[in-house]
Amino acid sequence: MGEKIFLKCFVVGFLGAAVLFAMTLFPSCKSTQQVVEELQDIPALEKPIVTYVNTAVNKADGKISTILLFNSISEVTAIHPISRIRYQLTPSDYKYSSDSTELKIVLPKNVPYKINELSFHIVGEAAYPGVFVLAGIDSHRGAPGVFFEGKVSEEGKDYAYDKSSARLTSLVPLNVDKDSFEICWATKNGEVTFSNNTQKYKEAYIKYYNDWSRSVHMRGE
Repeated sequence: MGEKIFLKCFVVGFLGAAVLFAMTLFPSCKSTQQVVEELQDIPALEKPIVTYVNTAVNKADGKISTILLFNSISEVTAIHPISRIRYQLTPSDYKYSSDSTELKIVLPKNVPYKINELSFHIVGEAAYPGVFVLAGIDSHRGAPGVFFEGKVSEEGKDYAYDKSSARLTSLVPLNVDKDSFEICWATKNGEVTFSNNTQKYKEAYIKYYNDWSRSVHMRGE
């Protein structure tokens, strides 16, 4: 069973497999300067994007990652998934890395659970256009699947991907709170799908995921 990640209440599932012939498995990386120059053509939003991510401790490495890059975080809530009891954390209880999107948490004494027994609701100001760090990606199993607005996205045109840092940067005006996207990648423990607002293009995303997943399995576990 692969990993599951949730963004804006869209529940991710695993959708089977089909044959893929067109996936580019070894994308070239763009330099940081190229990315900056291309992003300068995208008009800024009048208001910051305030959104949330629900996540949990990764069983493989014990880390908590938002995947989606937040410029700042305003709220972190620890939730016990069985009792549904919520514990509001203070800024002194956590530290966020915008390089890796890792959130390091030290639970206060009033929380009677271990970190790996909890899930976390994270609210903040998201980067615009969207930036993602594909935590735990196994690059030996191929490139991530990237789909924006119901279409297969093209590296160098729609997004830039830095393989060394696993950072994926949108080169189009992707509002992660409102726009439709799906990003898939393989780890040593399964496949991860990170998505939002996909219902409008449901059938297309099912096909794209199936094709991408098939390409991953063709390369071997």
